[in-house]
Amino acid sequence: MDFKVIKKIKHYVYDSEEEFRVQYPKYGVIKAWRDGNEGDWVFTDDNCVVQILKRDILKSHTNRKEIYIRTICGQRMIRDKKDLIGEVSSNIYSFSRQNPKDKKLSSREIMFARYVASGISPVESYKKAFPTNNHEYAKMKSRQLVSTTRVQSMIKEEVQKALHGVGVTPEYLIERFKDIADLSERDSDKLRSLESLAKIAGIFDSNTEKEQLTVWTGFTPEQLNAIKGDGNARIEAHIDRQIESKE
Repeated sequence: MDFKVIKKIKHYVYDSEEEFRVQYPKYGVIKAWRDGNEGDWVFTDDNCVVQILKRDILKSHTNRKEIYIRTICGQRMIRDKKDLIGEVSSNIYSFSRQNPKDKKLSSREIMFARYVASGISPVESYKKAFPTNNHEYAKMKSRQLVSTTRVQSMIKEEVQKALHGVGVTPEYLIERFKDIADLSERDSDKLRSLESLAKIAGIFDSNTEKEQLTVWTGFTPEQLNAIKGDGNARIEAHIDRQIESKE
């Protein structure tokens, strides 16, 4: 949830319908922003909820009439194909295009990323960060969040802090890889664990045609000992999805 103060009044944009319903439990059906009227709460294109502050008609230089709406996320022409993204705009009177990839992390998305990095499953992390008891909805939304670059970066940053906290630095991993590469096959399981750790730590990022998203779910004391001993630490979830190669 974020807000913008206009004429000493706070106007909010909610990160989800569930968050909105906490404040407005009796509000009726939330429409898509193109279908909303002035004063309505509507969905943005990334499923946030914001209020339409103004809906009016604008005349073009050719005298053509166009309907537009204004929210704290900016202004949009109803017939335009530009998305309305749930992020507070620095200029609510602007029709400039928003890029979802440029969207900053909301406070709840930061909470979600930190919960995931601490070892909580993405679904449960979503339920904790965004008030909802709808498991299927949380499953869908958490998967959407962990697929975004901004959330992946935040999770990676938090995981790296956790790894550094127990002495698992990139330098440590490289040294261990070198040591294990010189040993016998009996260390194959340990090597796989270290390889997974290296992917999580982000020291082997690449621009290959397959994008890998590893969801880290934390280490128990036994697993931490395994990393530095028997190598039985595991990755809870690993998702591969094909992407176009970037040249």
